[in-house]
Amino acid sequence: MDEKGNRGAAYWALRALAKSLLMLGWPGGALAIFRQILRRAPRDLHASGSAAHVLGQMGQRSEAIRLLKDALTSHASHAATWFNLAYLLEADGRGNESEPAFRSALALDPAMDRAWYGLALVLMREDRLDEATHALEETTRLQPLSPYGWYQLGKLQSQRGHDDLALKVIRHLRSFEPRVAARLALECGLDTAWDARP
Repeated sequence: MDEKGNRGAAYWALRALAKSLLMLGWPGGALAIFRQILRRAPRDLHASGSAAHVLGQMGQRSEAIRLLKDALTSHASHAATWFNLAYLLEADGRGNESEPAFRSALALDPAMDRAWYGLALVLMREDRLDEATHALEETTRLQPLSPYGWYQLGKLQSQRGHDDLALKVIRHLRSFEPRVAARLALECGLDTAWDARP
């Protein structure tokens, strides 16, 4: 890759090598390759995102967060980078910073179900239950067969005292994830009610 960011054979060879190292379970080697790419092309979004991912997996969240923030200075319209930043901030216990990052991702891609889910978890921790309910409803609308959003929505409805709505979620979950539905019913104290009510 030259100084202007043109991708040649060497760039693609480095990417392939990094991918191979990751598949072989050598994240440190892959990280060194991504850093080599970034030295040559500091604005390379793939290398930034990949390096941040590896750093996050290695528990070096602060460096991963810095790398993603740097990437966003030249790629502010990249929703996935905002999401990755939000995810790492939340994992680092920085919910006050992760919420605006999740919202930035959603402003760019309102159909990003995982950003709605991440935002919902932040809002639930802050006891902003109306907003969290809306975020989980968006998650389940966008990913109707993923149990995670439904599970959290059922717990939230039960927490809010809406057992009828929690039971509705439990019955829906039972149609495609019966074990998750049973666990949710038990956790909500609705394990004797979920079969009995229509």
